Amino acid sequence: MFHYFEKVRIYRTILLSYVLILVIPLISSFIIYQISIHKIKENATENSKNLLNQTKDTIDRKNEELENFVYQLSINQDINQLIYRKGKTTSNYVYDIYKIKNSMKPYGYTNTLFQDFYIYFNEIDTIVSPKSSYVRPKDFYNNHVYQDISYEDWMENINKGYHARQYLPSTKVQIMKSTKSIITYIQSIPLDTKKKSQANIVVMMNEEEIGGLLNRISSQYDGASFIHDVDGNIIVSDNMDASMVSFNQSTKKYSIKDNKKKYIMIESKSDNNKWTYVAIISKDKLAEDVMYIQTVNFTIALITIIVGLCIAIYFSYKHSIPLNRLLGIMSIPETRTVKDPYDFIHSNVEDIIANNDHLKGQIQDQLPILQDSIIRKLVTGEISSSMDAMALIEQANIPLKGAFGYVGIAQIIHIFHTVDKDMLNEMNVAQLVIQNELNDIFQGAVLYCNLGIDQVVFLMSYYKKPSFQEERKLEESLHLLLNRLEDKYSLKVNIGTGKKFEQFIDIHQSYEEAKLSLPLIQSMDDTASVYTYTDQSYDEKMDFYYPIEFELRLMNAVMNGNTDEVRELLDKVYVENVKERMLTQQIGCQILASLNGTIMRLLSKNTQLKKITVDEILEHIEKIKSKKIEFEKDMRLISGMMMEITQLIHEKKIVGSQRIIYKIKEVVKNTASDPNLSLYKISEMVDFPEKMLPVIFKEHTGVNISDFIEDVRLNFAKSKLIQTDDAIVDIALHSGYNSAHSFRRAFKRNTGVSPSEYRKMMNKESE
Repeated sequence: MFHYFEKVRIYRTILLSYVLILVIPLISSFIIYQISIHKIKENATENSKNLLNQTKDTIDRKNEELENFVYQLSINQDINQLIYRKGKTTSNYVYDIYKIKNSMKPYGYTNTLFQDFYIYFNEIDTIVSPKSSYVRPKDFYNNHVYQDISYEDWMENINKGYHARQYLPSTKVQIMKSTKSIITYIQSIPLDTKKKSQANIVVMMNEEEIGGLLNRISSQYDGASFIHDVDGNIIVSDNMDASMVSFNQSTKKYSIKDNKKKYIMIESKSDNNKWTYVAIISKDKLAEDVMYIQTVNFTIALITIIVGLCIAIYFSYKHSIPLNRLLGIMSIPETRTVKDPYDFIHSNVEDIIANNDHLKGQIQDQLPILQDSIIRKLVTGEISSSMDAMALIEQANIPLKGAFGYVGIAQIIHIFHTVDKDMLNEMNVAQLVIQNELNDIFQGAVLYCNLGIDQVVFLMSYYKKPSFQEERKLEESLHLLLNRLEDKYSLKVNIGTGKKFEQFIDIHQSYEEAKLSLPLIQSMDDTASVYTYTDQSYDEKMDFYYPIEFELRLMNAVMNGNTDEVRELLDKVYVENVKERMLTQQIGCQILASLNGTIMRLLSKNTQLKKITVDEILEHIEKIKSKKIEFEKDMRLISGMMMEITQLIHEKKIVGSQRIIYKIKEVVKNTASDPNLSLYKISEMVDFPEKMLPVIFKEHTGVNISDFIEDVRLNFAKSKLIQTDDAIVDIALHSGYNSAHSFRRAFKRNTGVSPSEYRKMMNKESE
């Protein structure tokens, strides 16, 4: 067989072509591969820098949360009053400290960063924390012993010194019986003081809060990572070895020490607090990745060569047969020698077509399909250069007058929500009607194609830049088209036009502008109109209803778990933007983007939501961003996500409130016999603010807490009156009343009879 192939010149030519096609890309890929290997380290370094920047952004956000928390403390009225108190003998001193301690408790519940903090008041030499207060700071220090700082230095440098957003490097602190690595943040208050401290807010952050984020960088590239401040003090580090880096005191910068051939160092500086984030990457780890890529690349190249040669041999044989047959049926003059079969076939193709009327007719029939395809490519931007566009236009004989003109879209106004056979038939007929009317009005000087089931895209071209009169005539013709379609066929369409194009590759831009000019949501009740895209300022383009105060109100409603208010506000967004304004494509996109942003902010504020639920919501948001906008459907999806978040928050609040109510009831039942029982004592025992206690109890039980206490006491007294012969005075005292008189008065108010009458009445019934 190979002996036969060698005699077939066409086969050898085709085989050589396939081999060249196979070899050239392989050579190119080898060159590209060599370049790529050099780029791998750069890419790995860039990836590490991206990861470092992500870590920096995350830590910056934590620092912002910390500073917002400190700011909230600095504006607390109770704290500000205590700052300027002179001495500890002033009246209500103990009560003021107690109020501040209670007001500080909720902060530790909201964020793990704030679980261990205190305020040192300079004037009264007192420390107040959410857990306790210390009139002797030495007692607090004994429970929070800094291993490298003495008590005197701790008082002088941390508590009494002036500090503005200062972080102390990580150090070991023995808290009770455990030892932790702590990063200390200090801020002097009031914030407007200059170099003088009235009080210091000190936050003792667990190093793991930040160090855990750095571990991602260290573990990925078998290196290390650390953060240092402007003075070169290392705030926190992960997998650091002192032999890795050296510090230049004059430049305040770190550099690789003796291992320049082993490590790469990357830095990123934060604009928030001037910290420098450093990642040290192992070159050995990068080399492992390179070796793996080399092995895979060589294996794939070898397989490609073997498979490519087999395919080349097969297709060379397969394609040479029909060419030989074609040469066999062509008459070759005796005086002419065929040196190249391809040149011979090419030179005779025109004669074959000219002498074959059937073939000529088939080519002519296919021409409209080719023209439609090229118009679609021009409109959708698939042609990348003017030269390519001109070549295709000439090839398909498309009757474009010149490179100037307009693109318009005729969009059918319909009420169909689902695609079925009947709807498609109606739309096809409607598109044909629009095309016929376009031809009639513009006397065949318009090109068109169907894009989608409800649109006809048309293109008007001119030899030169259209004059003002030509623009007016185009506008009048489009209004005439609207009237004809509605009067003759009861067909309502909206027409959108883009700005004029001045070269073929701008046709796509004009088409996109025409799309943006059309209303996003259409109604059969709307009047058919012509919409022209114009350059507007950014603010005018974004003219939609979603003010900042409205967003804050919506977020508050979600955070409060108020589903009715959330539903009402979302309905208002829809009505204001869809009913009261013309909703264009870009406005619809902006509304959805704003609502998605609100959801993201809600998720960031509610870290206690289930991770599964948060992941599902984030997945839905990504789907909305990545697909074509469907405003009605997307609004329903976003509204559903907001309602789901609201419901989850509402359920969490109910569960938390139910626990508090249960604890209150148990405390009251166990301590009702105490005549000095008060809201203050109950709030201490259930660890809940005294002011909020009666509010939450009334809200969830419908009963005042004082009435509940009285019911518990009187129910106990009733059982004693029935089951014992104890004196009324004794029963009153055991029921929690200070005197028999107050007991009788409360009993009669509750039951309508006195205790003695109640006992007689119940004894008669039992007899």
